[in-house]
Amino acid sequence: MNVFFVCGAPKSGTTWLQRILDAHPQVVCGGEGHFISRFTIPVAKIVNDYNEAMATENRLVYEGRPYYGPVDQAEYDDVARNFVLNRLKSLKPGPQVLWVGDKTPRYTAYLKQLHRLFPEARIISILRDPRDVVVSRMGYNRRAGRSEVFVQGSDQHEATLQGALRTWREAVTLVDEFAAANPGLAHEVRYLDLHEDGPAAAARMFGFLGVDAGPQVVDKALAAASFEALTGRKPGEEDPDAFLRQGLPGDWKNRLDPATVQTVLESCGELMRAKGMI
Repeated sequence: MNVFFVCGAPKSGTTWLQRILDAHPQVVCGGEGHFISRFTIPVAKIVNDYNEAMATENRLVYEGRPYYGPVDQAEYDDVARNFVLNRLKSLKPGPQVLWVGDKTPRYTAYLKQLHRLFPEARIISILRDPRDVVVSRMGYNRRAGRSEVFVQGSDQHEATLQGALRTWREAVTLVDEFAAANPGLAHEVRYLDLHEDGPAAAARMFGFLGVDAGPQVVDKALAAASFEALTGRKPGEEDPDAFLRQGLPGDWKNRLDPATVQTVLESCGELMRAKGMI
């Protein structure tokens, strides 16, 4: 089974990307499996605790001649790998499916672990303007009850702003480092490209996986994952209480005050220039 993982800074459009991939007849993409943070890392602690307890028992009972040695990296990796594969198989990919994957934004922090478990796995990341990421994070937090998140100078505003900028920088940097170290295994999709020329951006992504990238398949996948298909609203028709709020890039121009925009540029400007965003 060919495996891929979708990632990106939170609120960068990873769910949209997942929907497009999952709409392709040769691709299945689940969402928010959190395989590393919620399974393999906790299991690593269990393994460490087990090894320590066994070492003590072996020393006291068998005086250095134990029946069982410690669980090593290969054995642990085998457990983790089988768990992930079984989770992906639970998506029930049909015989026509060539690639099965999972979207979890924070995989950006665990690319080395994923690569160790699946050396041939492909990584698809999405890159969004951090100014729009900030707006999306603020909108999400407002839905969660943080009513002052858009009020400049409030604690909620500052915490959300700094958190969004930190995770954006970290995500972009980690993906770039992985791509440089593993040529051919990573593909970056730009959020703006999906809006301005979705067929071309989607075709490049499907081509990266080696699946059908013909116009009929691409157009059908984009239509199935369109903002209107998923929400019943046209792009720009905002519902502040919805997960998919308004579906258009550039909303930061209407939402962010000049001081906040300046903070974004001071924090992320170098990476934004390297990516051709400014």
